[in-house]
Amino acid sequence: MIFRFIILLCVDVFLIVQTAQSDTPLPDPRELKQRAIVNMRKSEKDLENYSCMVRVQEFDLNADGSVKRRRQRVEERFYVNGMEINHAQSRDGQPLSGGDAKKEQARVDKEVKKYSDRASVEKEQEHDEKQADTFLRALSFYNGRREERENRSVVIYDLAGDPNFHPHRVEERFAQALTGRIWMDEESGTPQELQVETVRDVKIGGGLLANIHKGFRAHLIQQRQPDGVWLTKMVEGSGDMKAALFLHPRFRFREDLEKCHLFSVDTQQKIQAPKP
Repeated sequence: MIFRFIILLCVDVFLIVQTAQSDTPLPDPRELKQRAIVNMRKSEKDLENYSCMVRVQEFDLNADGSVKRRRQRVEERFYVNGMEINHAQSRDGQPLSGGDAKKEQARVDKEVKKYSDRASVEKEQEHDEKQADTFLRALSFYNGRREERENRSVVIYDLAGDPNFHPHRVEERFAQALTGRIWMDEESGTPQELQVETVRDVKIGGGLLANIHKGFRAHLIQQRQPDGVWLTKMVEGSGDMKAALFLHPRFRFREDLEKCHLFSVDTQQKIQAPKP
């Protein structure tokens, strides 16, 4: 649930940043926090009006970066109580059929039932809040400033691992190894873009279970729709990882939102590609 996690991360970012390099002071952190919470709660309801098609591509790479194996699937994405559910429609260009289609439908039905229960949703929300808290304790946010994107004011922060933080769990070690930048829509408090990269290896089980190598990268872009809903337009990443005795030299993945159907007005909308 990338959208919810990043929203929660940004809600508290404003509470720990003290200064900004700008002639015009940034908005009051408490006010921005309330904007982000209100927008997140509103989006949970409005998201249920959307059904979107998403293309997911995964690549196993050779040492020189050439593609060794490519996997692709197309999914229908919809929302129940604000929770994202993905229903695979095809894999590697072939529609799901027979037993695969039945198995996938059963999985989706199970998720729909789960998130139709508010208690399950609240449990998921609590988990996301703990993840956001983990990242906040391990990261430093600095160099706050503004820019304008598509006639909207955007607040930007650079981020890096806090050297004074002492991590104990793998999630904390991963967060502390990050450097990057985050862009947030000032009016709504919603994250618009996130770029991060690991600056050192992250060992799991002392390196015996897994090792996420330095240079893992991730990039996320969200896009505001005409009704004010924010959708994840694109997520991509790359890196290499060693897991137990098996080597995974290099990998790359990308997820693109291709088109959405807005049920409330019964129209087809094509989500435009983000501008550089």
